[in-house]
Amino acid sequence: MRAPEGRDRFVDRLLFALAFLTRLPVPARIHEAGMPSFLGAIPLLLSGLFLGGTLALVSWLPTFLPRPPSPFLRALLLLFLWIALTGGLHLDGVADMTESALAPVSPEEKRRIRKDPRKGVYAIVALNLLILGKWTGLLLARPGMVALFLAPLLSRGFLPLVFRALARGRSEPSGGLGRLLLGESRGPALVSAFLSLLIALGAGGLRAAAASLLLLGGLTLVGNFLLKRSDGLSGDLAGFLIESGEVATLLLLSF
Repeated sequence: MRAPEGRDRFVDRLLFALAFLTRLPVPARIHEAGMPSFLGAIPLLLSGLFLGGTLALVSWLPTFLPRPPSPFLRALLLLFLWIALTGGLHLDGVADMTESALAPVSPEEKRRIRKDPRKGVYAIVALNLLILGKWTGLLLARPGMVALFLAPLLSRGFLPLVFRALARGRSEPSGGLGRLLLGESRGPALVSAFLSLLIALGAGGLRAAAASLLLLGGLTLVGNFLLKRSDGLSGDLAGFLIESGEVATLLLLSF
């Protein structure tokens, strides 16, 4: 069997996932090698694990302060850090996908709208609601550290399986993150989803596992809804599902 090219080795794909989906520094060779032929479900899961672990650790540090900040300020600071770590990449997907899906125009015009850097009222409202929802979830989710750990992990760990379900009966994307997510067999996507469920069970018990199953079904339904009104599988759709999955996890664990 031929060894994978440098850009397609597991470690390189993991570093590419961190470079592409976060603002963490990676070796220069990752950028020089260009995009891999596929991203892989496990690197995506591990990037979510790292992001969730970082946020959970930071949320724990204020307990050592003589006077911890108020819950409202703490939630705001965590939200700022969350956005900073991802560079707002997925928020851009939320804006573009909402604007494209809700516009009553042809598929060609929807594609043009999605690629337009200017944002309309639909995008602005969607971003405000999402950020408010995430801030509310940070305030209400219990236990807060577990919810903060699971939200980035589950939304990324489930994404490859959700994308495969959405791709059934539809033409596959020719490029972008959509192609990277579908360039691998179904097996790793199932493994990633199963591992995500096990981690949720171990970290938060049956309540978190039940929330994870609801999240998996909800992301598939939302993705189907958007695809009926948009121009196909894309990185913007992936960003929308990641961000909405994070908010949904926090809110599900607030009950």
